[in-house]
Amino acid sequence: MRIHPEATRAAMIAMLVNCCKFIDANKTMSRAEEFEMTLNELLKGYPCFTIEDWRLCTYNMAKEAYGPYYERLKLAQFVECFRKYEQQRAPIVDTIRENERKDAERAQAEAMRYIQPEYATSKEPTVRDRVDAVNWFKGENRLTYTERQEMDERQKQSK
Repeated sequence: MRIHPEATRAAMIAMLVNCCKFIDANKTMSRAEEFEMTLNELLKGYPCFTIEDWRLCTYNMAKEAYGPYYERLKLAQFVECFRKYEQQRAPIVDTIRENERKDAERAQAEAMRYIQPEYATSKEPTVRDRVDAVNWFKGENRLTYTERQEMDERQKQSK
């Protein structure tokens, strides 16, 4: 509702009207005041729903995915269907938020790597610093060909 609120409200009312026409219940909303009251109540009850959520919810109502309406389609039925849609949507939103939280933590940890003093040393760790003599003789952490070349080049540079 932040961008073009009048057009958004008009689209939401059109979705409510189309849903009511499609379901064709005997006791349904017909006056503009009823649609406006329903829209205001749903916006107050579910402010986080996007226009796409509204579209999916009214589409599922038309398919009777939330149960039959027994010839009555008024505010109470819309609120009940939106509540059921929110229950379906909650685990998906939780998963998305959890993934976003993990990504943010990963990005923060990566940024902290460059800020913390233990990583911010001017001396770049050499291959010799990473190799332990005891493990070397046990056969663990042996140098690769390129690492051996790197060590030889550094020795030549230091002489």
